Amino acid sequence: MEMFFSELFGLEATAKTMTPGQMCARTLVVFVLALVLLRLSGRRTFASNNSLDMIVKFMMGAILSRTITGDASFPGTLAAAITLVAVHRALAYAVFAFPWLHRLVKGEASVLVEGGQINQKELRSANISEDDMRADVRSTANVDDLAETKTVRLEHDGSISVIKKK
Repeated sequence: MEMFFSELFGLEATAKTMTPGQMCARTLVVFVLALVLLRLSGRRTFASNNSLDMIVKFMMGAILSRTITGDASFPGTLAAAITLVAVHRALAYAVFAFPWLHRLVKGEASVLVEGGQINQKELRSANISEDDMRADVRSTANVDDLAETKTVRLEHDGSISVIKKK
């Protein structure tokens, strides 16, 4: 049985010695594993653009692609992917449980506009031009005049949110 799996997945193969069939078999296993890991990591992992989730996305892609192409050990990279999701889940729980860690890992929202007044310091700090911020306000809240807004925030994930005046 061990010989069967070794031959099917090319467990001892390298990128140069792997057959197309072995690469296809690895792709199937990695696809199923990625689906399982996605479910385990949580729904928001791949929907969110905060720094923690972006790191997981990039690293997961890099790890799993090496598994498929044979650039790294098949079992080792699968173990690394599982470890990455476990670390992500643990850190996500810790961020939830400790607000100070949330601010450290994910950052905080900043107020770009308050009561129609633009906070130039925050715009500069975030490297956002006034024109870009106004464009985001128009597309997000369908508001052209900042006087119609109560607050415009740059959220920790990089999105701009708008609270309109009543």
